[in-house]
Amino acid sequence: MTSFVIRPGDLIFVGGSDLLGRIIEEVTDSPYCHVAGLVKENELIEAQGFRKTGYQGLDYYAGRADVYTCDSLTNEQIKEIVEYVTDFVGTRYDYLLLAWEWARYKLHRVWPYKETKTRICSTLWADAYREAGVDLCPGIIYPTPGDLAKSSLLRKVCSF
Repeated sequence: MTSFVIRPGDLIFVGGSDLLGRIIEEVTDSPYCHVAGLVKENELIEAQGFRKTGYQGLDYYAGRADVYTCDSLTNEQIKEIVEYVTDFVGTRYDYLLLAWEWARYKLHRVWPYKETKTRICSTLWADAYREAGVDLCPGIIYPTPGDLAKSSLLRKVCSF
């Protein structure tokens, strides 16, 4: 399917194709409503609303995705990132954090938040990178897909 090389740990940013996706893009002023990450050839892990965190084929997002990579990652860091997100497979989506993000953008309020073993798509991957010693969004505890895409540590590889 793809003529480019992506590696585990690379991030797949997705543009909205449904109402919820377009709302997320509008609220966060971003071209992206979702982020997933490659864990092995053609296989992503994602935290997605209305289902548990789990695997998805890369082809699922064909025609509406951009691939970003972090050139500075070592093989050991890639392994740590993949292990971190794999530990979240089967967990629930964090709808409360999604509401928290809405308040941050629309009400310009940052309220206290008690973390749990649940994540939204962008915090799953931001936390995985942090676990490996790479802070993609310094100063932003709970980044959105748009926040991650603006990271100076990421480089857009291609669209597919």
